[in-house]
Amino acid sequence: MVYGLTSKAKCKECETNSTLMWHKENGNEFVCHTCFVNRQEEEKEDKQPQQPPAGLISPLKTRHTYKTYITKLKTVNKSTPNRIIAKGKSRRSIFKAKKVPKATSSRAEDTVCDTAFHNGQYFQVGDIVSLIDVTDKETYYAQCVGFMVDQFAQKSVSYQWLVPKEPLLPDEGFVASKFMLGPADNFFHHMDCIQLVCNAPTNYYKVLTDDQVVGHTTSKRNTISVML
Repeated sequence: MVYGLTSKAKCKECETNSTLMWHKENGNEFVCHTCFVNRQEEEKEDKQPQQPPAGLISPLKTRHTYKTYITKLKTVNKSTPNRIIAKGKSRRSIFKAKKVPKATSSRAEDTVCDTAFHNGQYFQVGDIVSLIDVTDKETYYAQCVGFMVDQFAQKSVSYQWLVPKEPLLPDEGFVASKFMLGPADNFFHHMDCIQLVCNAPTNYYKVLTDDQVVGHTTSKRNTISVML
């Protein structure tokens, strides 16, 4: 193979004297690069198999296709009629990641309930609790009317005040007969501020007027238990 733009060589096919590349053949005969490329393309086309004209089908291909169809048909007929032959799963489908269903969107909400468990103590509606005022350090009593658990699992209590019917003696403690229902507190307070005094039914106290006295209502539970 001789390189050069100009030389004394001459192409034996097109008889040109200039080319980008000379190809040497049979001793001192030269072929230009253009003729050499054209010859290779012609040889490549000659090596490709000839395909039948459009509209004609090769007899060999037809015989093979029909034979394959007959073989499959015999195999299906030997098995159970109307049976669907399932294709086995490939390894790619086994290790393919499966779609995980999305969880339904939910939101935590405040829940109002009749019972609550706080600091190892079980509370329920109707229980008598005590509260200590920060200002005068006196003890006041109330009856629980409801509980609430917020979205952060913080527990709160709503209560109704119990008002004494007569002045209490110092360090006397809670005496159920000396109290009556007072004003209701319409707010929820944190349960750390209350302390359980005793259990009582929800209807232990009646709503009284000035001329009425406190008494037990007609119910199955007509007593209360006091914590000592």
